[in-house]
Amino acid sequence: MRKIKHVRRVFLHAFLVFSIIIILFPTVWVITTSFRRDEAAFSSDLFTTRLTLQNYIDLVAPEKNVPILIQDMQNILSRAKPYNELSYSQAEQKISVSLQKITSYLKETRLRYEDARKSYEYISEFLQNHSEEIKNTASADLEHLKETVSKKIMDKIPSSSEEFMVVLYEYLSKEKYGSAVFNALKDDLSSLTQLDIDSSEDFENALEKLKMIYDSYIGKYSRQYETKTEELELLNKDLAVVRSQLNEFQKEILNLDMILNQDLINEMNSIMESLENLLDLKNSLMESSVENPWLIEDEWFFASISSTIEQLEKIKSRFEGFLDYEAVLNTVDRIISILYEFDFVNPNMKKKLIYSDLLRAYQELQPRIERIAKELDELSINLPEKINTFKQLGEKFSELNSTISDLKAQQEEISAKLETINSQFNDERMMVNLKIFLSQLENRISTVSSIKSFEKADLLKYSAVLNWLRGFFNSYNERDEVYEELKHVIDKMRWIEEYRTFATKFENFSKNLESVFIDVERYLQDFQISWKQLLKVSFNGIFVTSEPLSKLYDVVKLDFVTRVRSDMAVVMRKSGVLMKIAPFSQLKDDFGAVDKNLFRVDQIWKQKTKHYFLRWVLNSVIVSLIVAFITTAVCAVAAYPFSRMRFVGRRYGILSLLLIQMFPSVIFMVAIYNLLNFLGRYIDFLGIDSLGGLIFAYLTNIAYNMYLIKGFYDLIPPSLEEAAIVDGATRFQSFYKIVLPLAQPILTVVFLLVFIGTFNEYVIARIILQNVQNYTYALGLWAFSTGPYETEWGLFTAASLLGMMPMVILFLSLQRYLVSGLTRGAVKE
Repeated sequence: MRKIKHVRRVFLHAFLVFSIIIILFPTVWVITTSFRRDEAAFSSDLFTTRLTLQNYIDLVAPEKNVPILIQDMQNILSRAKPYNELSYSQAEQKISVSLQKITSYLKETRLRYEDARKSYEYISEFLQNHSEEIKNTASADLEHLKETVSKKIMDKIPSSSEEFMVVLYEYLSKEKYGSAVFNALKDDLSSLTQLDIDSSEDFENALEKLKMIYDSYIGKYSRQYETKTEELELLNKDLAVVRSQLNEFQKEILNLDMILNQDLINEMNSIMESLENLLDLKNSLMESSVENPWLIEDEWFFASISSTIEQLEKIKSRFEGFLDYEAVLNTVDRIISILYEFDFVNPNMKKKLIYSDLLRAYQELQPRIERIAKELDELSINLPEKINTFKQLGEKFSELNSTISDLKAQQEEISAKLETINSQFNDERMMVNLKIFLSQLENRISTVSSIKSFEKADLLKYSAVLNWLRGFFNSYNERDEVYEELKHVIDKMRWIEEYRTFATKFENFSKNLESVFIDVERYLQDFQISWKQLLKVSFNGIFVTSEPLSKLYDVVKLDFVTRVRSDMAVVMRKSGVLMKIAPFSQLKDDFGAVDKNLFRVDQIWKQKTKHYFLRWVLNSVIVSLIVAFITTAVCAVAAYPFSRMRFVGRRYGILSLLLIQMFPSVIFMVAIYNLLNFLGRYIDFLGIDSLGGLIFAYLTNIAYNMYLIKGFYDLIPPSLEEAAIVDGATRFQSFYKIVLPLAQPILTVVFLLVFIGTFNEYVIARIILQNVQNYTYALGLWAFSTGPYETEWGLFTAASLLGMMPMVILFLSLQRYLVSGLTRGAVKE
C-alpha cells in the first residue's frame, strides 16, 4: 500500500510540475521576449544572452534618432504642424540643437563602428592564429566519422552476393570508367565479377556480367515499366491531339446548333406562318367575284417557287438522320409542302383581282425566303461531314482513354512488383551508399588537411565539406551510430559556415557604410550652409523645403537600409549565434561587443514608426477610473432599495435586470453607435471617436454588480440603521454614514473588477475610436501586433508588460478588501 501511495504521489507531483510549466510558459515567453534583441518568433531558444532594455526605452522615452531629427528639421523649415507656432528664435534654436545631435550621432556611429571593427579584426586574427587547431579538430572529427562508417560497413555483411551485384549495377551502369563512384566500388566489382578492371573495356565486360544478374531480378520488370511508360507518353500525345480536334469540332457544332435552333428557327417559323396565310389567300381566290381586266405577269413567281423548292430539298437531305436538328428539318419540310401548293394555280384564279395581292405579298416575302435558304445552305453544306468526323473523333477519344487506363493498370502492377523486389535490396543499397560516402570522405579529409590558414578561400573549402556532409545526412534514412556521428560532426563544424557569413556580411556593410557616411556628411554640410537663409524666407510667409535635407533623408531611409542595415542585421544575428556555438570561449566577449555596438548603430539610424503608448495607457486609466467610479456609485445606490425596501416588482425587477445582463453588450453596439453619432452633433465629448462616448458605451455592466452589492447589504444588520434613525438621522444619512462605510469591501471589489474589465476591453473601443491618439491600451496593443509592428515582438511584449502596471498597482493597493468583499454576501447565514 505504501508503495502504491508513493507511486501515486510521484505521478501527482509530476502532473503538477507539468501543469505549472504549461501555465507559466506564455508568461515566461512574454517576459524574456521583451528583453531580447533578436526575433523571438523565429528562434527556438526560450532564453538568450542578447538582452536589451531598448524596447522599454522606445515605449517610455523614445529617442529622437537621425531619421526623426531630419524630418523635424524639414517640418520646422516648412513651418508644418506642430512647429507652426514657433517663433524665429525658437525654430533657429531647435534646428541648431538637431544639427548638434545629428553630428554627435555621426561621431557615435563612427566610434561604435570602430569598436566593432576592432573586435572583428581581433576575432579574425585570433582564428587565423588558431587555424591549425581548427583544421586538426575538423580532421579529427572527420577521421572519427570515417572510423564509424568503416565499422558500419564491416558489420553490415550482404545477405547475398547476387543481391549486392544487382545494386552495384544500379549505381555503376550510370557511371563512366574512372569516376568517383567507380573508384569507390572498383574493388567490390572486381571481386564479385572475378575480373581485373584496368580499362574501360574491362569495365564494360564486368557490367555485362552484372547485367545478367540484374535482369534476372529487376531488369525485365524495369524494361517492361519503361516500355509501358513510353507507350503511355505516345498515347497521351495522341490523346491530346484528338482532344484538341474534338474541342474545335465541338465548338463549331455548338455554334451551328445555337444559330440553327435559336436564331434561324424563329425566322423560319415566321416565314412558314406567312406562307400559310398566303396559302389560305390562294384557296379563297375562287370565292372572289371581281376579275382583273389586265393580264398579270406571274412567271417570276413560279420560277422563284421552283428554285426555292429545289434548294430546300437539298438542304432537307442534309439534315435527314440527325435527331438534334429535327425541329429545323420539320420546319423546312413544312415550307416545302406549302410551296408545292403554290406551284399550281388554276387559270381561272389568275383572272381574279385578289391574285395580284397574292403576288405582291409573296414578292415582299421572297427576299426573306431566299436569305434563309441561302444561310441554311451555307450552314449545312458540310454538316454531315462535320458531325460524322465529330462522332469518329469521340469514338477514338474513348478508345484511347480505355487503352491508357489499361496501360496504367499494367504499369501499376509492374510498379508494385518492382517495389516489392526493390525492398529486398535496401541493406545492400545502404552499404553501397556508405562505401561511396567513405571514398568521398577520404577526399574531403585530404582537402581539409591541405588547408593552411583561415582566409576566405579556406572558409569556402570548409563550407563545401559541410554542405556535402549535410547532403548525405539529409539522404541517410537510418537512425544509427553513423547518423548520430554525422549530426555531431555537422553541429561541430556549423560555426565555421556561420563565421563565413558573419565575415562576408561585415566586410560588405563596412564598405557600404563608408560611402553612406560620405553622402551624409556632404548633404549635411550643404544644409548647414543654407538653412538659416531658408528659415528667414519661411518666416516671411513663403513655403520652403531643403533639397539637401530631402536627399539626406533619402540616404538614411533608402541607401542605409538597402546597402548597410540588411547586412548589418545578419552580422548581429550571426554574432549572437557564434557566441553560443563557437569553440573558443575567449571570443564570446568580442562577438558580444560586435553585436552590442552594431545594435546601437542600428538604433541611431533605424526608421521607427511613431506611437502614442503612454497616451494610450493614460486614456485607458482615465476611462477605466471614470467608468469604475460611476458604475460603483450607481450600483451602490441602486442596490440599497432592493435590499432594504419593500415595493411591487422588487423580486422580478432585479431578475429582469440580470436577464438583460446575460446578453453581451456588443449586441447593442449598433444602437449605441447611432446614439453616440446623434449626441456627437450637439455634445462633442459624447460623440464617436471620443473618450466621453466610449465611457458612455461602457456604462452597461450594472445589474450583476448591483446584485453583488445587494447581497452584501443583506448581511448588514438593519438594526444599525434603525438606531441611527432613532438618533435623528434621515434614511439617506443612515445609508451613507452607516451602510456605505460597512460596505467598503464590496464596493472596492466592484470598483477593481470594473476597472480591470474596462482596461482590457477591445471590441467596443475598436468600433467607437478611430483617431490613433484616442486609442486605449488594448487597442494600442493591437496596433503593435499588426501593420508596421507585426514582426517586432519585443516591442509588443514590452508594451503588454508596461500596460499591466496600472492594474497591478491598483490591485496591490486594494487587495486586502478583495477576499472579504468577494466572500461576504455570497452566502446567507
